[in-house]
Amino acid sequence: MTDMCVVQFLIFVTLFLSGKANNDDGLVVKVGAIFFDTEMELAEAFDIVIGEVNALNPALRFEPIKHYITVDDSILLQDLSCDLIGNGVVAIFGPSSKTSSDIVDVLCNMTGIPHMQFDWHPQQSSRERLNRQLTVNVAPMEVILSNALSDILSSKDFDWKSFTIAYEKNSHLSRLQHVFAWKQLHKTGIKLQEFERGDDYRVLWKRINNAREKFVLLDCPSDIIVDVINASIKFNMTGSFNHLFLTNLDTHVSGIDRFYSRDFTVAVAAIRIRAYIPPPLHDEIDVFDNEVDTRFDSLRTQLVYDAVVLFYNALLQLSQRTGFYTPEFGCGRGFWQPGPHLIQQMKDISPKQVKPPFKTQRLHINEDGQRDDFNLEVYNPLIDRVTHVWNKEFQLVDFETIKENSTQAVKQRRQEIKEDFSQKQVRYTVATRVGKPYFSWKVEPEGVHYEGNERFEGYAVDLMYKLADECKFDFNFEPVPDNKYGSYDPVTDEWDGIIRQLIDNNAQIGICDLTITQARRTVVDFTVPFMQLGISILSYKEPPPQADIYAFLNPYGKEVWLYVMIAMMITAVALILAGRMDQYEWEPPVENENHEQVRENIWHLHNTMWLVLGSILNQGCDLLPRGLPMRLLTAFWWIFALLISQTYIAKLAAFITSSKMTGNIESLHDLIDQNKVQFGTIRGGATSVYFSESNDTDNRMAWNKMLSFKPDAFTKNNEEGVDRVKLSRGTYAFLMETTNLQYYVQRNCELTQIGESFGEKHYGIAVPLNADFRSNLSVGILKLSEKGELYKLRTNWFNSNETKCNSDSSGLDDGQFDMDSVGGLFVVLIVGIIVSFIIGIGEFLRHVQRIAVKERITPMVALKGELHFVLRFWLKRKPLHTYSQSRDSTSTGYSSLEQISSTSTVKKRKKKTKRERE
Repeated sequence: MTDMCVVQFLIFVTLFLSGKANNDDGLVVKVGAIFFDTEMELAEAFDIVIGEVNALNPALRFEPIKHYITVDDSILLQDLSCDLIGNGVVAIFGPSSKTSSDIVDVLCNMTGIPHMQFDWHPQQSSRERLNRQLTVNVAPMEVILSNALSDILSSKDFDWKSFTIAYEKNSHLSRLQHVFAWKQLHKTGIKLQEFERGDDYRVLWKRINNAREKFVLLDCPSDIIVDVINASIKFNMTGSFNHLFLTNLDTHVSGIDRFYSRDFTVAVAAIRIRAYIPPPLHDEIDVFDNEVDTRFDSLRTQLVYDAVVLFYNALLQLSQRTGFYTPEFGCGRGFWQPGPHLIQQMKDISPKQVKPPFKTQRLHINEDGQRDDFNLEVYNPLIDRVTHVWNKEFQLVDFETIKENSTQAVKQRRQEIKEDFSQKQVRYTVATRVGKPYFSWKVEPEGVHYEGNERFEGYAVDLMYKLADECKFDFNFEPVPDNKYGSYDPVTDEWDGIIRQLIDNNAQIGICDLTITQARRTVVDFTVPFMQLGISILSYKEPPPQADIYAFLNPYGKEVWLYVMIAMMITAVALILAGRMDQYEWEPPVENENHEQVRENIWHLHNTMWLVLGSILNQGCDLLPRGLPMRLLTAFWWIFALLISQTYIAKLAAFITSSKMTGNIESLHDLIDQNKVQFGTIRGGATSVYFSESNDTDNRMAWNKMLSFKPDAFTKNNEEGVDRVKLSRGTYAFLMETTNLQYYVQRNCELTQIGESFGEKHYGIAVPLNADFRSNLSVGILKLSEKGELYKLRTNWFNSNETKCNSDSSGLDDGQFDMDSVGGLFVVLIVGIIVSFIIGIGEFLRHVQRIAVKERITPMVALKGELHFVLRFWLKRKPLHTYSQSRDSTSTGYSSLEQISSTSTVKKRKKKTKRERE
């Protein structure tokens, strides 16, 4: 045991003396690097930085050992790594992310040799990090970069609502994971378009252009960015309304600046890791200079530089401690104890402590060996102008703000706690006029008193509140004294109303149902319209007439119907007399019961009335006259019946059509062509200007008639016009804007709109000429329209019916008749049925009485027999006697069906015997 302790002591003294000697003469350590043969740019950057750090301090020098590979082969990587470890290297740099194997990480973790990475690698799980405890990666973490992209696109300066992500197949979509979590994959969110290197990129842009996409996020390697963007020019994707965001961190070395021209007006933005800028003082935040070392222009070369510098500074500090030694063992045959301490030293180093400075800003290694802090520039790659800077602490900050405020940290802290009084919101005076539903005084409940803008309500009030919130300004309402819109008086050469207040600078904004006209635009400016409308005719709605169930009798008057019935009676009697006088109308003689020859005439009252009625109803009759007088008389009756019936049908059709018409005024043309109804509009309003300055024939005639009406057809405002329409009860119509008309029609059941709207008009917000805030208000109106706020306001104030009108009376006529209109026809049918049954019952009882007298039986027996037969409706043949005459009769007094059959059989046999005898 004692010998063992002595040996350990001697080894320790030897190592200490060896380290002391190395420190005196300068420590030379070996560092290894593995590159692909296509990454000569990285190898050159490695050599340059090795030379720079070797020139800094003679106490520590690097001796590089580089190996190159051509393919991604894990066995080859294992052999190269073991060769480097066997040569005594204190760190292995690389390989890049082109390799999919983690054999280098595992070997370094087993031997204690630090592994330095400078490229993006897949995100590791907590279990995988156990085998990579000696791995340090100076490339920014992809999850932090993804968070940065999401913050940038969702910021107020960008505010991308819907866009397309065009990505190269081998791109790292993990950098967009926060973007996918922010927006859904939907036609109103994110759309994806994949392409491959070497494809015909025009196909990609054709698909994007067909989807009418204006916002495109392009994620592809920097060496093909120019080719991909060049293919978009053919599809007009580089205009001023297009937006392009490039996620590759080496876009600035892609050559995209070649597109800089007046024709390439697309809004381009890109990102890159902000490079360190050497200041006079060692504070990388204080000075912003555009000088960049061109030897390390790409991000990967900068990260190679930072990896070497980080390892050099950590090793420089650790090598000065006692007990430091260089590794001298083979692969898998030992563990370098200073390795974990060296890793921890790199995690503790501050960027301000390193020499030479890092090429990228805010390089810090966390406990997992990953870089979780960096500054990300958002810039225009066409002109290389930085617009914003992002980091995880402050998120997205405007670059101009950084340049103004970053020179003094104390000033920054003061500005954070003090209010900036120079940024006060602007307050505008808003001129308007009282008139529902746009602007009116709010009714104050008992015990409540409103002040300021709370005193008012209406569509214009709500619109101004939303605009103020969108455009960030304050306002005060000021109703104009004369309550006019603003019209020009050629006599005084002055304007009145809202327009006058703007001209005199008494107000900065004018809003109400103010129409944009050319005359007004000569003295004030207007924003984009917030409402589109036309002109319509407001009229009194006549109450529907009472339904008449006997309306089908209206084509003829009472006298006509009376004379028609008298004519029918006279004609029937005339037919009887003519038939009796005409010998051709008598039937051949027949023998009666008394064996006398008699002749019968069919023209009695029953038959003549049937002929007369059938003719006038256009139904005809089976009884036809044979003699000339009867035929002549019948022919003239047919002529009379034809004319009477056809005239009735024509008059009935005309009556029905006229009764269904809601009125004879259906348009402005109809209104001009009549003299019963007067019409007018607001004096001096935009509607009156429309008619007075129009060259259309109907409009000019309407204006001339309005000027000629007595009393005056013009009103002071809409309310007066609406009241005049209601009081006139159909003798006055009012011409007004459709929105106001709909508002009053929905709240007054006795009002209605006539015809379609005409004369397209627009409402806008008036501002003084050349006002610089007009465009801001226009943008605010467009944003409110896109959000659907203008539609909500219009629905709330114009389509909210406060009066419950009778839907039956206010509904449009669909041309169909109800029971109130045709009930009389059913009454006639029912009366006819009842009368026919009454007559039939009378004849039936009379027939029963005759049977009782003739057969000398009681009327009750005869009635029972006849009634029993009538009720048995399935029998088609009736016996001669229906009452009981024999013992075989049924108890009801009706002969059985067998008796009927036997009687019929006897008759048939008698007829057959008679034929045989003959």
